[in-house]
Amino acid sequence: MLRIHFSSTDWEKVRVLPRPDPMWEILLSLYMLAEASDELVFGPWRRRVLTRLPPAGRALLDLVPAQGYAPDFLSPVAGPDLSDGLEALLATPRRQIARDLDLRFAGGPRPAWTSGLVRKEAGAMRLLSRAVTCYFEIALRPYWDYISHKAQHGAREAAAPGGAVAPITRAAKTPPSRMSTIELDYGVDQDMHLGGRGLLLIPAFFCATNPVTFLDPALPPVLLYPVRHEPLSFLARASERQRPAGDTLARLLGRTRAAVLRALTSEHTTGELARSLDISLSSASEHTSLLRDAGLVASERHGATVRHVLTPLGLDLLHPPS
Repeated sequence: MLRIHFSSTDWEKVRVLPRPDPMWEILLSLYMLAEASDELVFGPWRRRVLTRLPPAGRALLDLVPAQGYAPDFLSPVAGPDLSDGLEALLATPRRQIARDLDLRFAGGPRPAWTSGLVRKEAGAMRLLSRAVTCYFEIALRPYWDYISHKAQHGAREAAAPGGAVAPITRAAKTPPSRMSTIELDYGVDQDMHLGGRGLLLIPAFFCATNPVTFLDPALPPVLLYPVRHEPLSFLARASERQRPAGDTLARLLGRTRAAVLRALTSEHTTGELARSLDISLSSASEHTSLLRDAGLVASERHGATVRHVLTPLGLDLLHPPS
């Protein structure tokens, strides 16, 4: 449970950021990459990133575990652009880097390169900066327009009655005159004392289920909260928004085959594909066979059914690298 303690002066400083934060999305997506949860929504993205991420971007995997604490310094709240976050990251004091890394590795073995971070050696900081940039370009940049759109919509939903942060936004409209506490579901027990600093609410595309905040109480009070996802690979939604004018893909492959390709950002059986696209079973089988022969679709038999999903090449056709 997260207990947020508001003073009477905090309410006027509650702000809802109507956009995602690049550094927080990097951090939260690294958790999503490492832990195979929400497979329906994030599975195709996860497989695509893991097959494309070069060594330069994998250094971040040393710092962010599948579960548990990741260094607070990786997610400074700076500005709308990645360059703003990188500038704030590289300006992190040595003392904070050292403390956060001690918490992250808890006395256990550490990757050798992280010792240079503690001393803010130029080589280690360049490695970290390259890792952040490389990871963002592969994992987030191709979908950033959709992520931003979804976060903006999620911010409105979360503030509405019944939304993730509705208790906070509702109280901010008619602030209590005394000290008050709002409790939210959280992974662990934690208290956040605002102390007149206010609170920044940020919608988070890659936030799994519960809100997220800094562990260090001295850092600016922020609360990342999850946005709602439809039960479908978000790559399919992203491709709809990024579809070229005149539907170039449909002209290239044919309208039905292009629809099959888009549908297979999530795994489907031949029958499921036929039903979802309102085509015959034989037509669905023919289209998946041709796409498989072109290397765009992989198929695997499970008993009496065959399941189909896009290959990395198929994903690249829908989502060309930036």
